[in-house]
Amino acid sequence: MQANSKANEAVTQNKGSFRRRRLVMLVLACFLSWAGVTLWNQVGRLEERSEKVLALTQKQAEAQQINEDTKREIARLNDPEYLEQKIRKELHYVKKGETLFYVPNSVTK
Repeated sequence: MQANSKANEAVTQNKGSFRRRRLVMLVLACFLSWAGVTLWNQVGRLEERSEKVLALTQKQAEAQQINEDTKREIARLNDPEYLEQKIRKELHYVKKGETLFYVPNSVTK
């Protein structure tokens, strides 16, 4: 009878051990599924952010180019000769004794 009860105890312990292992595996599978979905979502967000960073970097480069051009124009405006040329061209100013002629851009036939 003692051998029979020891066999029952071994079977009972194996069932309990099997249940615990199954529960742990189920919890582990759920955790890994959750982690995989989270990782997948973050990879997508990372790609979106990378595109935004690239676009902003391009905008920054354009803004720096505009800034350099503007600084160059400001420096040139301090030159009286350049300023005179600009006024004559844009505002059609002439010196005393000069005559301004308008030439049409395209000749119609």
